[in-house]
Amino acid sequence: MGTLRAITAPDKSIAVLPFVNMSADPDNEYFSDGITEEIINALTRIPRLKVIARTSSFAFKNQNIDIRTIGRKLGVSTILEGSVRRAKNRVRITAQLINAGDGTHFWSKNYNRELEDIFHLQDEISELIADQIRENFGHLELPLFPHAIPTSSIEAYELLMKGNYFLKRKDFDDIRRALELFKQSIQLDPQYSEAYSALGEAYIHAAGFGMLTTREAHELARQAAEKAVALKEQNAQGHKVLAFIRLFYDWDWEQALAEYEKAVANGLPDQNEFITYYYIFIEKDYDRAIRVAQKAVETDPLHVITHWQLGLACYFARRFEQAADAFSVALDIDPGFGEALRFRGLVRGYLGRFEEALKDINQALELSGGQGLANLDLLVVKLLMGQKEEVLAAVNQTAFVDSSDPAFLYALMNRPDEAIFWLEKAYEERSVMLVSLKNYWIWDNIRQAPRFQEICARMNFPATGNSPVAAAPGVNPDQPALLTGKETAYYLGELDRWVRTEELFADPALSLRSLAEKMALHPNKLSWLLNEQIGKNFNEYINGFRLEAFKVKALDPANSHLTLLGLAYDSGFNSKTVFNASFKKMEGMTPRAWVKMKKF
Repeated sequence: MGTLRAITAPDKSIAVLPFVNMSADPDNEYFSDGITEEIINALTRIPRLKVIARTSSFAFKNQNIDIRTIGRKLGVSTILEGSVRRAKNRVRITAQLINAGDGTHFWSKNYNRELEDIFHLQDEISELIADQIRENFGHLELPLFPHAIPTSSIEAYELLMKGNYFLKRKDFDDIRRALELFKQSIQLDPQYSEAYSALGEAYIHAAGFGMLTTREAHELARQAAEKAVALKEQNAQGHKVLAFIRLFYDWDWEQALAEYEKAVANGLPDQNEFITYYYIFIEKDYDRAIRVAQKAVETDPLHVITHWQLGLACYFARRFEQAADAFSVALDIDPGFGEALRFRGLVRGYLGRFEEALKDINQALELSGGQGLANLDLLVVKLLMGQKEEVLAAVNQTAFVDSSDPAFLYALMNRPDEAIFWLEKAYEERSVMLVSLKNYWIWDNIRQAPRFQEICARMNFPATGNSPVAAAPGVNPDQPALLTGKETAYYLGELDRWVRTEELFADPALSLRSLAEKMALHPNKLSWLLNEQIGKNFNEYINGFRLEAFKVKALDPANSHLTLLGLAYDSGFNSKTVFNASFKKMEGMTPRAWVKMKKF
């Protein structure tokens, strides 16, 4: 049985917990969830910042769990929590950053705005959060936050948020409701790019649930996604939907990759299921597919789908033990996840563990009411057990929805004529499984058959290794220098002048951005200068001056009538917690103990 592993927390990492809905109307839950998700999406665009995905963060919704425990489970150093209170056209948002290591709060802010300002507010909060992480934990190069207004209709925006709320749940009725809400949003604002891309994604899911035929769903999804990117070329979701259509329906390998790269360039995380499938089916690069899946697990460790996706990558690589472990972890998270059960049963069948295999697959069939692809897996396991005649009889009596399914079984039985008959039908139906013909080992028994090779020729697959696939995620090249040697020397002098000579450290409101403005230097370059040249983050650097100022004041007899905390505030600190923590880190004792030692 697989188990969730402990995750090491890098310094520059954050989980955004679901903002609490403090509104009088509990139906405003979609609104607070939507605010949370927009902040997660904005932070995800920051290179070198590990941001926990929505699903794992939302696993702690409505749970009273210690922040330090959440930090350990998610492998992050920082937690953002907050609340949303909405009353008519006013919204109040509170947010606070917490050190996941010790549970201390080191930043908080309240916002009161008109609802029409919500788009600017989401970007403003995200930017301030990123600044705080950079100031406390080290260098990050922050991108420009767009501060764009995607729609002039707040009602259309709310309908989109409601639709996304249901789309994320991915149940049959939820997808139907999401489709309706996205269409209503578009009716209110026909120029709303994000509503079109969400509609396109919902159509893809509708095909998976059998609500629409493959052809109808993909053509409707194409229309919606193309409209989305026509209205807004930077719409990552629109390009992602088009990438899936190009890969699984159009079989246009070059355009699929081009759309994927546009999606990543505009904010789609580069560890995702699309590129995993591309590496598996088109590139036959199983190691890279597994690395991508493993990176997805790191940023979404409590999501059943990421572990299932890792299991799939291992399955296609024929690493069945690893696949079984990954599916087991998925089932630890959700014991009723039928897809993980049926795939674990399948790989256990390939491992020769037939009793366990049959138990898993039959349990998956119970959960689905006897429907779905677990029936196919059951026949595969029976073939592996040597029950060929029973399987042949079952195939002859079954009405298959996807013609690639009987082709799959006949290929396993090494019956090329029947397999290719059904593959021809699958080709006409544009079955999504046709992408697997090039590299999936299940077709190896019939791969040399001339008619099989004719179908592959019609698919026009690219040569393995010739596709210009982007570098695998998680590879961090050395940080390039942002300043020349001459510039570095100059700005080090400017930094010392402003902080030490002008005593800017005494300003409790001093931030990296405000100091950079004084120095006429981009904040990204100042962050690099501090971390890479001085070896300290912003707060370590500034608080060092504040601590030295405090020591002088604390030992001055003229200040004996003042409290130590008052002297700390006079030195630039604005938090008792931060002052005490900084002092103890530098001196190894409390401020009071240090003063007592120095005076006696």
